[in-house]
Amino acid sequence: MLKILFLCCVLGLFSCTIPKEARQLKNATKQWRESPVVLDSWADSPFSGSFLTLRENGKFERYSDGIIRSFSAGNWTQSHDTIALTYTDIRQKTIKTLRVSVDMETSTLIFIGTPTPVLMRLKILTNRLGKF
Repeated sequence: MLKILFLCCVLGLFSCTIPKEARQLKNATKQWRESPVVLDSWADSPFSGSFLTLRENGKFERYSDGIIRSFSAGNWTQSHDTIALTYTDIRQKTIKTLRVSVDMETSTLIFIGTPTPVLMRLKILTNRLGKF
C-alpha cells in the first residue's frame, strides 16, 4: 500500500511540472509580459485552469495550471469580434494560428475550429479591444 501511495505522489509531482520547451519559451518572452494587460480570461475545470492574457504590445500568453501544466505565447490581432492568436516557438517562428470569437453578451471566448470549443470567461481589465 505504501508503494502505491509513494508512486502516486511521484507521478503527481512530475505531472505538475511544466515541460522544458514551455519553460524556455516563458523565459524567452519575459519582456513581453511587462506590457499592460488588455484582456484576461480564464476557464476552470476540476483538475486545472486555463488562462489567456492579451497585452497592449500585441503579444499574448496562454497557460494552464493544475495537474496538466503548459505555457504558450505569440502575437494577437483583432478584426471586429474575432481575435487571431498566432502561436510562436522559442525562435519566434509561427507554430499555428487559432481564431477566437468574442461574445461580449455572455462574456466568453470561443475557440473556432477546435473539435470541442473551449469556453473561457472573460475578465476585462482594460477594454481596449475596440467596438464589436
